[in-house]
Amino acid sequence: MIARRRALRAMQAMQLASADRVVPASELRSDNHVAMPTSLSFPEDVFRDGVIMTPLPDSWTTAATSSGSSSFRIASGNGLPEAQAALAVVAAAPPKSVQPLPSEQKRMLGGVTYTDLRRSVIDKMITAGGWVVNDRQREIGGHRVFEVIAQTPATSDGKSEQVWNYYFTEIDGRVYSLSTRSANAVNHKVAADAEQFLTTFRPTEPKR
Repeated sequence: MIARRRALRAMQAMQLASADRVVPASELRSDNHVAMPTSLSFPEDVFRDGVIMTPLPDSWTTAATSSGSSSFRIASGNGLPEAQAALAVVAAAPPKSVQPLPSEQKRMLGGVTYTDLRRSVIDKMITAGGWVVNDRQREIGGHRVFEVIAQTPATSDGKSEQVWNYYFTEIDGRVYSLSTRSANAVNHKVAADAEQFLTTFRPTEPKR
């Protein structure tokens, strides 16, 4: 009986210890394949003031800036509705001591896989009621760019179908996302301006 009681107490102690243990993130799994990966959380020490060191396209004006992001209004003209754009830091590149293999780098930007970048857009489209149309690897202004193209349908209140272009690129050890949203009729012009922006984009160092 004494031995049995000791065994029971030992088992209870083990259960309590297990309940109090902090589970490492590497042991956690999620079945939601479109969840935003933790690698895409905004770094707190970069792009804090939304400072941009590059000329904006003629039709772009700054709408707002916040920690890690800036948004823009794009005047479309000809009676068409204006478009929108947003620039944000989505990740900081890993230190040189934690570089992925060369074969893996072909499908990554700054340590973030193309799959995770595409899933982040899928996540946004689920919220917006849209879908991803295509993705492609490109070079714009000497920078490797991963572009994801998405779409949202026209709405019952008269808002036209919208085309969303997401451009992901790495500059100075940071992965940036430039996204545009526009009516299909002006998407070609908006996309050309976005690529012009990426060609000349030079972020400043964050203020300390």
